[in-house]
Parts: sequence; C-alpha cells; structure tokens
Amino acid sequence: MFETNQLNATEPRSRELCGTMEVHRRLLNQSVTYQERRALIDNRALAYEEQTRRVGRHGVLVIPIVVHVVHNPADPAQNISEAQIQSQVDVLNEDFRAGNPDVAGVPAVWADRVADCNIEFRLASQDPDGNPTDGITRTPTTMQFFTTEFDDVKSSNTGGADGWPSDEYLNVWVCNDLKDTIGRTILGYAQFPGGPPTTDGVVIASFCFGKGGTAQAPFDLGRTATHEIGHWLDLRHIWGDDRGSCSGTDFVDDTPNQADATFNSPTFPQLSCNNGPDGSMFMNYMDYTDDAAMFMFTKGQSRRMDACLEGARASFLATPAFALPGAAATAAPAQSGPEQKQEDGDVLQLRQEIERLRKDNERIQSILDGIRGALNSAATASTGG
Repeated sequence: MFETNQLNATEPRSRELCGTMEVHRRLLNQSVTYQERRALIDNRALAYEEQTRRVGRHGVLVIPIVVHVVHNPADPAQNISEAQIQSQVDVLNEDFRAGNPDVAGVPAVWADRVADCNIEFRLASQDPDGNPTDGITRTPTTMQFFTTEFDDVKSSNTGGADGWPSDEYLNVWVCNDLKDTIGRTILGYAQFPGGPPTTDGVVIASFCFGKGGTAQAPFDLGRTATHEIGHWLDLRHIWGDDRGSCSGTDFVDDTPNQADATFNSPTFPQLSCNNGPDGSMFMNYMDYTDDAAMFMFTKGQSRRMDACLEGARASFLATPAFALPGAAATAAPAQSGPEQKQEDGDVLQLRQEIERLRKDNERIQSILDGIRGALNSAATASTGG
C-alpha cells in the first residue's frame, strides 16, 4: 500500500503518523474556552503527577465504545468486518491492563514502571435512543479521504458520520484515508479532553485498525488505536513535541526525556538528550515506533489518565449500565481505614455531582426547546402561516 511505504521512509520530519497535536493547536488558536479548559485539565494532572491529589477510583473502569465505519461502497474492503473491530477492542483491553504478551519485552531497567491502567473497553450494547446495538455504525461515503483540518469524518454534513453523546460513549471513527493539513497521510488522531463535544473521540485509518482484514504491516497489531486513545485520555507524545530541542515534556516524570519521535523497530538502547545509559523509552505506546515495537504505559502515564477520568472525563465514572454488555465495572477488593473511606466518599460525591449536572442539562434543554417552539410559533403567526 502506498501510504504504508511512504510512512516507512527514513526522514522523520517528512512524515507524521499522528495528527493529534495539529488538532490541539488548531483548537487553541480558535477557542479561548478550549485554552481555559486545557489550563484547568493540566493543573489537575500536575496535582496527580506530584501525588498531592490521590486517585479516587478503584477497580476496573469499563468505557463503552461506538465504532463509526465510514466507507466507500465502491470498495467493499473499506466496510471492515465485525471481527476486525472486535480484534481492536481485544488489543485495547490487553494494552491498557498490561496483559499484552509482548510486555515481557520491556527492558529490565523499566520493568517496575509498567502500569496496569485499570481501564477496559466494550462495544456499546444500546444506542442513545435505547435501541439494541452491536456498537458499530456503518455510513457510506463518496469522500476519497478525510482531514484533521476540517474534522469532516465526524459529521454527516461533510460525508462522515455524526458521533454519539461523547460524555457516554468513546466515539471511534474508522475511514480509508486520513490526511493532515499539508496533505500527508497519517494513521490517526484524537481530540484531547476539553474540546467540542460534537467532535470528541478518535479517528483511525482502516489500514492500521485492529488485526486482519484491511490492517497492514507494520501497523497491523492495533497499536494506533492504543496510542490515540492514550491522547483521548490526555497523554502527550513521549518526546514532548519539541522537534528535537530536548526542551519539551510529556508532563510525566517516569518517561525519560528524548529528542524526537522514534520510527520503525529500533534496538535498545537509543540515546538522545543526554538520557543515557538507558536512553529513550521508545517501546512506549506514546512514541511512533512500529506496532510490534511498542508495548507499555508507565505508572506516571496511568496517573495522568486517572486525573483525566476523575476530571474532564468524569462522566465515564457514572456510565449508564445500558451502554455496557456486562453493566457494572469490576470491583476491586475492599480496603479499610479512614483514608480509604475518604477516597470512597470523594468518588461518591463526584458521581452525585455528575448526576446533578446531567439533570441540569436536561432541564436547560427542555427550556431551550420551549423557547424554540415559542419563536417558531411567533414566526409562523407573523407570516400568516
């Protein structure tokens, strides 16, 4: 496939595998609200990283996914199979629980940093209207490719598919071809927490989604989605997106500083930014290595995801049972002591606040519907309709 060969070129700055930072910068330029939300999110994450704020949730959190397959009927292969989609969900559940067999390849110097993030994913069993679903939508399109610049795969008005409520579902769009603003083919992109709800989620090209089917080496093990969902949970690229200056950061202390993205399947160690003797953690999911060469999140990254899940994405702590096949998440063994009771109380208070916000939103929507109805009636009366 042409895109895959192009992406395996040897000049790092001539290619980009992920468009997330491009979307992030666009939103920063367009929206003061996004800037303010990101500042709050980053401040909360810093408190978790410095461990001045403790993680409140316990057990395994299950996040419901809806996969929007946007395909051109002229090429039936684009309408990927349910088996390929399920293979991607299976990969996510291994990677976010450190249950992937290749985690054994983590160098011994970092073995104690490997994190079980206590996050799992399930295809939704019920849609927003209350109908049973397999968690997959299929939308025909005539678009030859979609772009990060316009987020066009995320709307039916631009040849894509409308997302489901992003406070209840992780929206994943899969399409044949993705391009950044200068026309380079990319593997995928995500929207960091704090952005517009209607475009919230991740986008993956079908040639690097799941296993089998349309997935092609070296991106055929499902790690693109692991990377992009890492962004959706507020993780940054491990090299700090500083184009080699060694001054950037991913805001996580237990990932070594490195100069730039790592490509292909390097051998350990890879030195940069005076990070010897162990070098760069290129096997981290938030680098750019081939699927077979990435196989870990760190404990610091897990804490940053917890900050996101107890902050900007806290609605998923109270995910409606209808969205999940097994309903409730797995519970952790009970612990005792005043500190544990305080943390449990914090989570309960958070859930109650989420429910209050849901009800407030419903009331506001009801009021707005009434106003719209009154305005429409007034307009009809004034025109004699």
